[in-house]
Amino acid sequence: EVEVEVNDSLMRFFDHCAKFVALVEENDAAMCQVNAFKEGPEMKKVLEKVASALCLPVEELNADLVQVAFLTCSYELAIKNVTSPWCSLFSEEDAKVLEYLNDLKQYWKRGYGYDINSRSSCVLFQDIFQHLDRAVQESKSSKPISSPLIVQVGHAETLQPLLSLMGYFKDAEPLLATNYARQAQRKFRSGRMVPYAANLVFVLYHCERANASREEYRVQLLLNEQLLPFHHSNETSCTYTDLKEHYKDILENCHFKEECELPKVNVTAVDEL
Repeated sequence: EVEVEVNDSLMRFFDHCAKFVALVEENDAAMCQVNAFKEGPEMKKVLEKVASALCLPVEELNADLVQVAFLTCSYELAIKNVTSPWCSLFSEEDAKVLEYLNDLKQYWKRGYGYDINSRSSCVLFQDIFQHLDRAVQESKSSKPISSPLIVQVGHAETLQPLLSLMGYFKDAEPLLATNYARQAQRKFRSGRMVPYAANLVFVLYHCERANASREEYRVQLLLNEQLLPFHHSNETSCTYTDLKEHYKDILENCHFKEECELPKVNVTAVDEL
Protein backbone atom coordinates (compact mmCIF):
# COMPACT_ATOMS: atom_id res chain seq x y z
CA GLU A 1 0.00 0.00 0.00
CA VAL A 2 1.20 3.46 -0.89
CA GLU A 3 0.29 6.51 1.14
CA VAL A 4 -0.58 9.44 -1.11
CA GLU A 5 -0.63 13.02 0.09
CA VAL A 6 -2.27 15.76 -1.95
CA ASN A 7 -0.13 18.88 -1.62
CA ASP A 8 -1.35 21.45 -4.12
CA SER A 9 0.58 24.27 -2.45
CA LEU A 10 3.76 22.42 -3.44
CA MET A 11 2.88 20.79 -6.77
CA ARG A 12 0.52 23.51 -7.99
CA PHE A 13 2.57 26.40 -6.63
CA PHE A 14 1.50 28.53 -9.58
CA ASP A 15 -2.10 28.57 -8.34
CA HIS A 16 -0.94 29.79 -4.93
CA CYS A 17 1.33 32.58 -6.19
CA ALA A 18 -0.79 35.76 -6.18
CA LYS A 19 1.75 37.72 -8.21
CA PHE A 20 1.84 35.10 -10.97
CA VAL A 21 -1.94 34.72 -11.06
CA ALA A 22 -2.62 38.46 -11.23
CA LEU A 23 0.21 39.60 -13.49
CA VAL A 24 0.61 36.61 -15.83
CA GLU A 25 -2.17 34.02 -15.61
CA GLU A 26 -5.06 36.49 -15.64
CA ASN A 27 -3.34 39.35 -17.45
CA ASP A 28 -3.99 39.43 -21.20
CA ALA A 29 -1.19 41.94 -21.71
CA ALA A 30 1.34 39.38 -20.48
CA MET A 31 0.68 37.32 -23.63
CA CYS A 32 1.27 40.20 -26.05
CA GLN A 33 3.99 38.29 -27.94
CA VAL A 34 1.69 35.29 -28.39
CA ASN A 35 -1.16 37.46 -29.63
CA ALA A 36 1.15 39.35 -31.99
CA PHE A 37 2.41 36.10 -33.54
CA LYS A 38 -1.18 34.97 -34.13
CA GLU A 39 -1.62 38.06 -36.30
CA GLY A 40 1.83 37.84 -37.89
CA PRO A 41 2.87 36.81 -41.43
CA GLU A 42 3.78 33.21 -40.53
CA MET A 43 0.36 32.46 -39.03
CA LYS A 44 -1.40 34.37 -41.81
CA LYS A 45 0.20 32.07 -44.38
CA VAL A 46 -0.96 28.97 -42.44
CA LEU A 47 -4.49 30.39 -42.15
CA GLU A 48 -4.68 31.01 -45.89
CA LYS A 49 -3.53 27.46 -46.69
CA VAL A 50 -6.00 25.85 -44.28
CA ALA A 51 -8.87 28.04 -45.50
CA SER A 52 -8.09 27.09 -49.08
CA ALA A 53 -7.98 23.37 -48.23
CA LEU A 54 -11.35 23.61 -46.46
CA CYS A 55 -12.86 25.83 -49.16
CA LEU A 56 -13.65 28.49 -46.58
CA PRO A 57 -13.21 32.26 -46.64
CA VAL A 58 -10.06 33.02 -44.67
CA GLU A 59 -12.09 35.51 -42.59
CA GLU A 60 -13.95 32.58 -41.01
CA LEU A 61 -10.76 31.18 -39.50
CA ASN A 62 -8.40 32.44 -36.85
CA ALA A 63 -5.20 31.17 -35.20
CA ASP A 64 -7.08 29.57 -32.28
CA LEU A 65 -9.32 27.48 -34.56
CA VAL A 66 -6.37 26.33 -36.65
CA GLN A 67 -4.47 25.42 -33.49
CA VAL A 68 -7.41 23.27 -32.34
CA ALA A 69 -7.27 21.36 -35.62
CA PHE A 70 -3.51 20.90 -35.27
CA LEU A 71 -3.83 19.70 -31.66
CA THR A 72 -6.53 17.23 -32.69
CA CYS A 73 -4.08 15.84 -35.24
CA SER A 74 -1.21 15.66 -32.77
CA TYR A 75 -3.26 14.19 -29.89
CA GLU A 76 -4.66 11.35 -31.99
CA LEU A 77 -1.23 10.59 -33.39
CA ALA A 78 0.46 10.64 -29.97
CA ILE A 79 -2.23 8.85 -27.95
CA LYS A 80 -3.86 6.48 -30.45
CA ASN A 81 -1.15 6.28 -33.13
CA VAL A 82 -3.86 7.28 -35.61
CA THR A 83 -3.33 9.77 -38.40
CA SER A 84 -6.31 12.07 -38.12
CA PRO A 85 -7.84 13.57 -41.29
CA TRP A 86 -6.99 16.94 -39.73
CA CYS A 87 -3.30 16.17 -40.25
CA SER A 88 -3.73 16.44 -44.00
CA LEU A 89 -4.30 20.19 -43.59
CA PHE A 90 -0.75 20.83 -42.43
CA SER A 91 2.68 20.64 -44.00
CA GLU A 92 5.87 20.23 -41.98
CA GLU A 93 6.48 23.97 -42.22
CA ASP A 94 2.96 24.66 -40.94
CA ALA A 95 3.65 22.36 -37.99
CA LYS A 96 6.81 24.30 -37.16
CA VAL A 97 4.85 27.56 -37.12
CA LEU A 98 2.20 26.08 -34.82
CA GLU A 99 4.89 24.55 -32.61
CA TYR A 100 6.45 27.99 -32.25
CA LEU A 101 3.07 29.46 -31.33
CA ASN A 102 2.77 26.97 -28.46
CA ASP A 103 6.39 27.51 -27.41
CA LEU A 104 5.77 31.25 -27.29
CA LYS A 105 2.88 30.68 -24.90
CA GLN A 106 4.90 28.36 -22.68
CA TYR A 107 7.90 30.71 -22.73
CA TRP A 108 5.91 33.73 -21.59
CA LYS A 109 3.53 31.90 -19.26
CA ARG A 110 5.71 29.15 -17.72
CA GLY A 111 9.28 29.83 -18.79
CA TYR A 112 11.76 32.67 -19.08
CA GLY A 113 9.32 35.34 -20.22
CA TYR A 114 8.80 36.70 -16.69
CA ASP A 115 10.92 36.05 -13.60
CA ILE A 116 7.91 35.17 -11.45
CA ASN A 117 7.15 32.18 -13.71
CA SER A 118 10.21 30.31 -12.50
CA ARG A 119 10.78 32.03 -9.14
CA SER A 120 7.40 30.77 -7.94
CA SER A 121 8.72 27.19 -8.29
CA CYS A 122 11.49 27.70 -5.72
CA VAL A 123 9.29 26.17 -3.02
CA LEU A 124 9.36 22.87 -4.94
CA PHE A 125 13.08 23.17 -5.71
CA GLN A 126 13.88 23.70 -2.04
CA ASP A 127 11.65 20.79 -1.04
CA ILE A 128 13.61 18.46 -3.34
CA PHE A 129 16.89 19.47 -1.72
CA GLN A 130 15.44 19.06 1.77
CA HIS A 131 14.73 15.42 0.94
CA LEU A 132 18.24 14.99 -0.48
CA ASP A 133 19.76 16.64 2.61
CA ARG A 134 17.86 14.28 4.88
CA ALA A 135 19.11 11.25 2.93
CA VAL A 136 22.71 12.49 3.18
CA GLN A 137 22.40 13.11 6.93
CA GLU A 138 20.89 9.67 7.53
CA SER A 139 23.60 8.05 5.42
CA LYS A 140 26.39 9.85 7.29
CA SER A 141 24.97 8.71 10.63
CA SER A 142 24.66 5.12 9.32
CA LYS A 143 20.88 5.19 9.69
CA PRO A 144 18.52 3.48 7.23
CA ILE A 145 17.33 5.92 4.59
CA SER A 146 13.80 6.75 5.71
CA SER A 147 12.64 7.69 2.21
CA PRO A 148 14.78 5.94 -0.41
CA LEU A 149 12.29 6.89 -3.13
CA ILE A 150 10.10 9.98 -3.26
CA VAL A 151 7.63 10.41 -6.11
CA GLN A 152 5.91 13.75 -6.61
CA VAL A 153 3.26 14.00 -9.32
CA GLY A 154 2.35 17.28 -11.00
CA HIS A 155 1.82 18.73 -14.44
CA ALA A 156 3.86 20.12 -17.31
CA GLU A 157 3.02 23.48 -15.71
CA THR A 158 4.83 22.22 -12.59
CA LEU A 159 7.94 21.01 -14.38
CA GLN A 160 8.41 23.78 -16.96
CA PRO A 161 9.00 26.58 -14.39
CA LEU A 162 11.31 24.30 -12.38
CA LEU A 163 13.51 23.62 -15.42
CA SER A 164 13.63 27.36 -16.11
CA LEU A 165 14.55 28.07 -12.49
CA MET A 166 17.47 25.66 -12.88
CA GLY A 167 18.62 27.46 -16.04
CA TYR A 168 17.86 24.77 -18.62
CA PHE A 169 16.92 25.37 -22.26
CA LYS A 170 17.55 29.10 -22.14
CA ASP A 171 18.25 30.82 -25.44
CA ALA A 172 20.50 33.84 -25.81
CA GLU A 173 17.61 35.73 -27.41
CA PRO A 174 14.08 35.68 -25.97
CA LEU A 175 11.28 34.12 -28.01
CA LEU A 176 9.37 36.94 -29.70
CA ALA A 177 6.61 37.29 -32.25
CA THR A 178 9.13 38.79 -34.66
CA ASN A 179 12.05 36.33 -34.52
CA TYR A 180 10.50 33.04 -35.66
CA ALA A 181 13.16 32.45 -38.34
CA ARG A 182 16.07 33.25 -36.00
CA GLN A 183 14.70 30.82 -33.41
CA ALA A 184 14.64 27.82 -35.75
CA GLN A 185 17.41 26.17 -33.70
CA ARG A 186 16.10 27.30 -30.30
CA LYS A 187 16.70 25.30 -27.15
CA PHE A 188 13.31 26.14 -25.68
CA ARG A 189 11.01 23.52 -27.22
CA SER A 190 8.23 22.64 -24.81
CA GLY A 191 7.28 19.50 -26.73
CA ARG A 192 10.72 18.03 -26.02
CA MET A 193 11.09 19.42 -22.51
CA VAL A 194 7.68 18.43 -21.17
CA PRO A 195 6.07 15.85 -23.50
CA TYR A 196 3.39 13.42 -22.33
CA ALA A 197 4.45 11.77 -19.05
CA ALA A 198 7.37 14.17 -18.67
CA ASN A 199 9.54 13.47 -15.64
CA LEU A 200 12.60 14.84 -13.87
CA VAL A 201 14.60 12.51 -11.61
CA PHE A 202 17.27 13.42 -9.06
CA VAL A 203 19.45 10.39 -8.26
CA LEU A 204 21.70 10.57 -5.18
CA TYR A 205 24.71 8.24 -4.95
CA HIS A 206 26.86 7.36 -1.95
CA CYS A 207 30.43 6.75 -3.14
CA GLU A 208 32.16 4.74 -0.42
CA ARG A 209 35.60 4.94 -2.08
CA ALA A 210 35.59 8.69 -2.63
CA ASN A 211 38.97 10.40 -2.31
CA ALA A 212 37.58 13.37 -0.36
CA SER A 213 34.56 13.96 1.85
CA ARG A 214 33.04 16.46 -0.59
CA GLU A 215 33.05 13.72 -3.26
CA GLU A 216 31.29 11.15 -1.08
CA TYR A 217 27.85 12.03 -2.42
CA ARG A 218 27.13 12.59 -6.09
CA VAL A 219 24.00 13.39 -8.09
CA GLN A 220 22.70 12.65 -11.56
CA LEU A 221 19.68 14.20 -13.29
CA LEU A 222 17.45 12.46 -15.78
CA LEU A 223 14.87 14.31 -17.85
CA ASN A 224 12.37 12.02 -19.57
CA GLU A 225 14.62 9.02 -18.83
CA GLN A 226 17.66 10.65 -20.48
CA LEU A 227 20.72 11.88 -18.60
CA LEU A 228 20.62 15.66 -18.34
CA PRO A 229 24.03 17.40 -18.19
CA PHE A 230 24.35 19.84 -15.33
CA HIS A 231 23.92 23.43 -16.38
CA HIS A 232 27.08 24.67 -14.65
CA SER A 233 29.51 21.95 -15.77
CA ASN A 234 27.97 20.19 -18.77
CA GLU A 235 28.84 16.91 -17.01
CA THR A 236 26.29 14.18 -16.29
CA SER A 237 27.53 13.64 -12.75
CA CYS A 238 28.20 16.21 -10.04
CA THR A 239 29.13 16.17 -6.37
CA TYR A 240 26.19 17.05 -4.17
CA THR A 241 28.31 19.75 -2.53
CA ASP A 242 29.04 21.44 -5.87
CA LEU A 243 25.38 21.25 -6.89
CA LYS A 244 24.26 22.96 -3.69
CA GLU A 245 26.91 25.64 -4.12
CA HIS A 246 25.77 26.31 -7.69
CA TYR A 247 22.15 26.78 -6.59
CA LYS A 248 23.00 28.44 -3.29
CA ASP A 249 21.12 31.65 -4.12
CA ILE A 250 17.87 29.84 -4.89
CA LEU A 251 18.16 27.52 -1.89
CA GLU A 252 18.87 30.33 0.56
CA ASN A 253 17.30 33.46 -0.90
CA CYS A 254 14.16 32.47 -2.77
CA HIS A 255 11.21 32.85 -0.38
CA PHE A 256 7.86 31.89 -1.84
CA LYS A 257 5.73 34.26 0.24
CA GLU A 258 7.87 37.31 -0.57
CA GLU A 259 8.34 36.32 -4.22
CA CYS A 260 4.61 35.91 -4.77
CA GLU A 261 3.37 38.91 -2.83
CA LEU A 262 1.55 41.45 -4.98
CA PRO A 263 3.08 44.95 -5.07
CA LYS A 264 1.46 47.28 -2.55
CA VAL A 265 1.79 50.35 -4.76
CA ASN A 266 -0.13 51.09 -7.96
CA VAL A 267 2.07 49.96 -10.86
CA THR A 268 1.18 48.54 -14.22
CA ALA A 269 1.58 44.81 -14.74
CA VAL A 270 4.23 45.40 -17.39
CA ASP A 271 6.28 47.62 -15.07
CA GLU A 272 6.12 45.05 -12.27
CA LEU A 273 7.07 42.13 -14.53
